[in-house]
Amino acid sequence: MCRSVAPAEQRLVVSLSGQHKLAVLSIDDDGVLKRQTESGIDGKPGASSFDSTGQNLYVGAADPASISVHRVRPDGLKQLQLVSVPGKPSYLVIDPSGRFLLASYFQTGQVSVHRIVGEGRLSSEPVELLSIDPRAHSVAIDPSGQFVFVSHTQTNSITQFRLDSQTGKLEPNSPAKLQREERTGPRHLWFHPDGKFAYGSNEGGRSISAYQMDGQGGSLSRLQTLSSFPEDFVGKGSTSRVQVHPNGKFAYIANRMHGSLAVFGIDQNTGHIEFVERVPSEKVIRGFNITADGKFLVAVGQSSGKAVSYEIDQQGRLHRKAELMIGGAPWWVTSFPSFGEPTVSIAGEPTVSVAGEHGAVEADRSLMLGQGTMAGEVTDTSVLLQTRLTLGNELDERGDIPGATGVACFEWSTSEDFADAIQTNFQMSSPARDFIVRAELRGLEPDTEYFYRAIYGPSPSETKRGPVCSFRTLPGSTSDREVKFIVGSCMNYIKFMHGKAGNAGGPLTATQEDKRLGFPAFAAMARLQPEFFVGTGDIVYYDNPYRVAKSVEELRRCWHEQFRFPRMIEFFQQVPAYWSKDDHDYRYNDSDNESDRLPLPETGVGIFREQLPIAATDAIDPKTYRTILVSRDLQIWLTEGRDFRSANDAPDGPEKSMWGKDQREWLQSTLNASDARWKLLISPTPMVGPDDAYKNDNHATLDGFRHEADSFFAWVQQNHIENLFLICGDRHWQYHSIHPTGINEFSCGALNDENSRLGVAPGMKFGSDPEGLVKQLFSSPKPSGGFLQVVAGKTLDVTFFDDQATVKHQAHFPSHPPVSE
Repeated sequence: MCRSVAPAEQRLVVSLSGQHKLAVLSIDDDGVLKRQTESGIDGKPGASSFDSTGQNLYVGAADPASISVHRVRPDGLKQLQLVSVPGKPSYLVIDPSGRFLLASYFQTGQVSVHRIVGEGRLSSEPVELLSIDPRAHSVAIDPSGQFVFVSHTQTNSITQFRLDSQTGKLEPNSPAKLQREERTGPRHLWFHPDGKFAYGSNEGGRSISAYQMDGQGGSLSRLQTLSSFPEDFVGKGSTSRVQVHPNGKFAYIANRMHGSLAVFGIDQNTGHIEFVERVPSEKVIRGFNITADGKFLVAVGQSSGKAVSYEIDQQGRLHRKAELMIGGAPWWVTSFPSFGEPTVSIAGEPTVSVAGEHGAVEADRSLMLGQGTMAGEVTDTSVLLQTRLTLGNELDERGDIPGATGVACFEWSTSEDFADAIQTNFQMSSPARDFIVRAELRGLEPDTEYFYRAIYGPSPSETKRGPVCSFRTLPGSTSDREVKFIVGSCMNYIKFMHGKAGNAGGPLTATQEDKRLGFPAFAAMARLQPEFFVGTGDIVYYDNPYRVAKSVEELRRCWHEQFRFPRMIEFFQQVPAYWSKDDHDYRYNDSDNESDRLPLPETGVGIFREQLPIAATDAIDPKTYRTILVSRDLQIWLTEGRDFRSANDAPDGPEKSMWGKDQREWLQSTLNASDARWKLLISPTPMVGPDDAYKNDNHATLDGFRHEADSFFAWVQQNHIENLFLICGDRHWQYHSIHPTGINEFSCGALNDENSRLGVAPGMKFGSDPEGLVKQLFSSPKPSGGFLQVVAGKTLDVTFFDDQATVKHQAHFPSHPPVSE
């Protein structure tokens, strides 16, 4: 018998301007409000806005004039960043792509655009800051993300812009302004969900206006204006906030001094509005917000210090339910977004019901190889083979593929029909090793194709054979044969499966079929027939908006849910791989070894070695930095960037290191000894970049490990190391950069679209190369998933592909002019 887990309670954030605090409130099904946490903030907080994940909150403040970024934590809001701005922001909004934060400034008559540069942080400088009309009270973006509108109470106008979704630049639209009647005072604007209409509060006119939206041209025209105050009201009064219900059927507006909230019905065809009711409220309501589920409206009294909840019925009417004294001159209310998470079922039986083409079907929980079979660390004479015994090949009610006790071995041959096959010894699959079986083959012939498959079952006398797989041993030091391989990184399962709710920042292109089969890039890479694959870290993500993995069970689940994708299974059955780890598949974002936050460093190291065929099962303390002599022409170095690093926030200098003394000396020694034509250093993180300025966890960043990088580049020059090229993962955009010493670096970008973003160019103030010393020959012109292909022989060719295998940029060495799309 299954039961459903109750959805998360609704929450809101209130800016307590008088107390320099942010209060998180919860509201239950009866409308009862409770204060959950309070967090201090630099300045007097006002307008705020969540990103679509509900994990990052942006808050405008005065004294100092700033926009701060806050990360949602179980114990409250943690401030990540404070960015100086021209004045107190009167309104904040994020564009639908999630790439830009726009702000209006009532005091200075300006509008700004800041880029969201990664992990929710903002560019330190705006990409756009425009002086427009006085008293720019609010900024709104239409649902398409193409058009921006700024309302001005003093000039009775609404400025209209076009927004470049790639650069964040604003261009005046035509017409550039919608001029309203004298003493109207347009204040706030809210778009209908379908984007055809918008509804605005008129501060001076004490009214609400309906607007028609020209979806092609991006301009507004007034449809209708109705008073929100009673006809017999005498005295001072004005409107403040306006908001359209998520269902698009009702608009709500606050009447200050009259102390009321007015409700208007919306005609879905014409956009016209009709008065429904006016209910008493706190006397001065500056802010209110409708909860993400559309069930409640919560308003705050600026002078009374109260938060009041109203239930919204089917007719849009408001019913006062509860109040809570919060004090502190509450200024703004923002609801946590709804994630729209799928229903989770809990079951105790070994079989579960899953959605099938013809309704519910019973998942097969028989003994299988639910994550396929793979090869790793292939050399000219050896390889590691791996599989995992599972109960079925579908996710269970916990979102996992359970392991199974049994036995397994491998047989291999140079013939696809397995003539004269050789077989390894049977091994037990055990919970201690997550039911993974791994075997090392030695004494193989160089440059030879081998076929292999797993033999598995509950016991050696009761087995069956898995699918036929293959790998090719490396050509080795005596061969000058041309070699082709692929480099990929940053494959984010949660963003791929859940889009904006998973904090996706790139295009949402994954179809339902993709979510069943897995990342499209693996199908594209398979068509190119590489000899091997190099994964440069962030293979899985332990930290994400849906869950933060801490325990061994939770960490393992991240690998199970992703490596069961059919496209990944098919790819790795034919393509051996080398793997490096980075922060997200080690501990958490930007992690070093200094904290006792879970997972601990030793846990992260152990799970990575357990889940991937990097070292033999019985290897004692294997080194995950290594060099592979692929052929006479090509040698590869894979560095370890997490295990030996100093604290990220330690002062940069000779004692600060990402590599550690032993690895650094090994790297220099082996580079000096190499006579390969092409030397490729493949690192989980960048050394050239540029990267975001706020980062401090890699060699390219200003406050990171720059001293070690500069020393290495100087050593390369002094020792005349020729034809050294850098390839990195970690950064979610593709680029081809050249260090001032002349060393080329290629970033493979993120593997899936949803995990991609625009990059940081040389010379940008919010980047790690503000002086523009790095030469950049290519950077992704728009967010896109993708990978690198390297072909090495007498020449070296590096090709950037998107996740559909479309060529985006090519570089050839000995050099001739690179080619971009």
